Amino acid sequence: MLRFDEVDVPEPKSITVVPEKIWSKSTGRGDNGKMTGDIVAIKTTIKIEWAVLSAKQIEKIDRILSKAFFKCTFLNPRKGNEKTTLSVYASSPSYPVYSYVKGYPEYVGVAVDLVEQ
Repeated sequence: MLRFDEVDVPEPKSITVVPEKIWSKSTGRGDNGKMTGDIVAIKTTIKIEWAVLSAKQIEKIDRILSKAFFKCTFLNPRKGNEKTTLSVYASSPSYPVYSYVKGYPEYVGVAVDLVEQ
């Protein structure tokens, strides 16, 4: 189950959810090498990869990924696979062409990282 801005997108091959610690500005290592600082937030990065996508599916996905920010709804393993919606922005997606079927590209391994705002 994956939705971008209330639009169902094709089922991905894999989704990896990564909690990212955001440290305070004063974080660093002291003279003794010991790390000090405070965690000010934990933001989520969602790493998504699709198996095979058509050019039409790519167009649908890319239209949303090109926005500055959008909503992503997914099943969150950190919350017992509860449906979770986050405001995110997208890294630069990759669109590897696998083959051309009847003159149209077929993509395998399309991937993007979504980062919580």
